[in-house]
Amino acid sequence: MSLSAEAVGTTLDPTTFAWTETDTILYALGVGARPPDELRLLDERRGPAVLPTFALLANWWAVKDLRSVLDLGSFPIVHGGQSLSVSRPVQPCGEVAVTGEVTAVWDKGKHAAIEVTTRGTDADGELFVAVGQTMVLGGGGFGGDRGPASADEPTGPSDVTIIDEVRPEQAAIYRLSGDRNPLHIDPDAAKKSGFDDVFLHGLCTFGFAARAVINTLGDGDPAALQSISCRFAKPVTLGAPLSTEVWRQGPTVQFRTSQGSVVALSAGAATLRG
Repeated sequence: MSLSAEAVGTTLDPTTFAWTETDTILYALGVGARPPDELRLLDERRGPAVLPTFALLANWWAVKDLRSVLDLGSFPIVHGGQSLSVSRPVQPCGEVAVTGEVTAVWDKGKHAAIEVTTRGTDADGELFVAVGQTMVLGGGGFGGDRGPASADEPTGPSDVTIIDEVRPEQAAIYRLSGDRNPLHIDPDAAKKSGFDDVFLHGLCTFGFAARAVINTLGDGDPAALQSISCRFAKPVTLGAPLSTEVWRQGPTVQFRTSQGSVVALSAGAATLRG
């Protein structure tokens, strides 16, 4: 495998993604929603309201497809960053047609980064745009552009900090929404991949952060969140508290998610409607 900027413009096989209210409720449980405070997300009699980051379940197929389309072979890949923008609230039931395209390839020195943009469209038009960065470990050194620098981290005390419980079974619940990589529940599989122990899915941590922003600055209404993005810095351990610090400047939000002194999500940013 030899990556280069020539991969830009490569399209992934289109797919469709359909869901029901059961799927959205299971996802909400997977990213930490709990009764009675978040019944809006968990009780079908109340909608249920759907977290915007649920849309990323329609997007995760792209990473699997990317390996074969770009012939990445046995190079390890990890999720480097993610952004999501939704044009309107995600409904409890629906179906989208999903397309994906490689929109950038960056040479990070030893490693490479591939940016993939996916779009989900339903009968009412474009529902979401997701941009993910996949790090190809050992795939760099081809002489390409290093890509943009990371956004500045917020300074000063946060406006609010929310503490969430990451339960020991959190990854076991979240994996039922589609990403069944065994290294998140099987210690032996995790160790074979070079990790000390199992850890939470990165997009699950992303969902925790989205909930934190919605619950603190969006009055608990998922429709308030228009866009959200972050860099994945470190994995999250199961069974330990997770804190998300939030800074607000008008409709724009910065956030950082940590576990103790270890930053899990960096360069967090979000935009609220209204």
